[in-house]
Amino acid sequence: MTTDRPQVKYPFEFDGRWVLRYHVPYTVEHDGRTHRVVATIFAEPSVHGRIQVNCEGLLIAEYDELVPGSRVEITGDVWRVTEVEYRTRVVLERGADDMKEETGAQAGE
Repeated sequence: MTTDRPQVKYPFEFDGRWVLRYHVPYTVEHDGRTHRVVATIFAEPSVHGRIQVNCEGLLIAEYDELVPGSRVEITGDVWRVTEVEYRTRVVLERGADDMKEETGAQAGE
């Protein structure tokens, strides 16, 4: 089956922003592999988020203690956290800067 719609890496991205809903798994195709991205938001000690990236059943990156301004890397692309709303969403915006300011990252692919 062919489609006229272009294939995009982040099908949920709109105008350079990606809204990750609380506990909703997102599927990203990259380098012929399927990645699953899930955001969790916590209230204590203050509102902050966590993003986990899995590939083929293995955790390949986890970013914790995310607040506005934090940076994450997902499938080779840098994103900046712009909003964290408790039990609702984490909003990401395309980031052109390097990962010098990343917060709480544990990545290894």
